[in-house]
Formats: sequence, C-alpha cells, structure tokens
Amino acid sequence: MSDEALIEQVAWACRILATQGYEDLTLGHVSARGGDERTMYIKRKGVALGEVTPDDVLAVDLEDDLSEAPDGMHLEAVLHTEVYRRRDDVRCVLHGHPPYATAFSATDAKFEHLTHDGVLFADGVAVFDGAPDLIIDAQQGRDVAEALGGRSALLLRNHGVLVAERSVAWATVTGVLLERSIQLQSIATTLGPLRPIPEGWVERLHPRKYQEAFADEYWDAWVRGLRRNGLGFGMPEEV
Repeated sequence: MSDEALIEQVAWACRILATQGYEDLTLGHVSARGGDERTMYIKRKGVALGEVTPDDVLAVDLEDDLSEAPDGMHLEAVLHTEVYRRRDDVRCVLHGHPPYATAFSATDAKFEHLTHDGVLFADGVAVFDGAPDLIIDAQQGRDVAEALGGRSALLLRNHGVLVAERSVAWATVTGVLLERSIQLQSIATTLGPLRPIPEGWVERLHPRKYQEAFADEYWDAWVRGLRRNGLGFGMPEEV
C-alpha cells in the first residue's frame, strides 16, 4: 500500500470511529506504521475524529524524540510510538474514550465473552493499572506497552482504551467491537445473571467469526455508509 493510501485510511478510520462512539471533543487519535517501517502517520490535534482529512495526518519518524515532533502532535503520541517500538507486528494503533469502555475501565468488573463481538477478544483484554494520568512521556508509554503485551486491546484505568492491530482495518474493527462488547455486557448485567460463552466455544468460534478477509468487508461497508450519509466531505473521491 502506498503512503498516500495509508494516510487516507488513517483519516477514514478516525471518521468511522467517530460514528461508533469514539467522538470526544478533539480528543482521540489513530496512527499507522508506514511501509519504510520507521514512519508513523498520525492524526493531528485540534480536529475532531469526525472531521479528519488526509491533510490532518502528520508524518513522524519513530526514531525521533517526540519533543522535536511537528507542531500539532497529540500529547499522548507516546502511546503509539512505544507500542510500535515493542511490537513489530503492529501496523496501526488507536486511542480514544468511548463511553462504555471508559466507564468499564473505572470499575473492577471482569470482561466476559458474552456475545460473538466479545469472541474477538479470545485472549482477553489487558488493563493498565498505572496512574490515571495523561500518558505523555516515554516511560509512561513503555509501561502501557508492557501492560498491553501481545494483546490487541487494553483498558487504561479511569481513562480510555488503546488498540494495536495488524492493519488499519483490523484496528478499527477491534476498537468498535471492544466498545460494543462492553456496551452489551452493561445491558446484560441489568437483565439477569451473566452467562458467558464457554471457553471452548470462544476458541472454536474465533477463527470462524473473524476470518482475515472480513475486516476489509466491514471497512468497505463503513466507508460506503459514510459517503452515503454525506460524511465523506474532504476525502478523495471514489475511483
């Protein structure tokens, strides 16, 4: 994929997430690792997720000191850089404050595999129990990356979520389904005792439900929906 196409994907991911509960003033950010393995493309600060265009995506050298990063860099960009430095498999990182997952992070509740959405997280959801602070220096970023480990999703206690995945499409799917899983768990909790999917079934369902090609199908549907609903403004026209 060209860098131009990757930058466009970062912008679309921001817009998709905005429609799926991640819009929060001008907060939240998505990044992707470039094909040269050392460039990070990340949404700039000062714009809401739902209005991001390719022109709002900054290029940053992962080997640079973020104190020398371009104007407009989010304070919490270390959440991205430190994950990329630790995980060669990660191509996209996102951070946001969706309401259900953020509220869940402020409790001692256990994430349960209640629905097919939750099956995506067969290996569980990590938790960062450090100070409920902004993550703005490299050591904090390393601590979060350590807490994430090899998983795809992490709850930042009293703060929000972090997702790290193999592509922009998969990170977007993971971010959306994390919020949806916790929303459904919240609803189920009000209706009666929880009945999680047995562990054996979680392991059996995961490869069927989340086949590699599915993320691109979901992605394309989201982009079509945004365009259909007039939310493709400022984005390149369809080819």
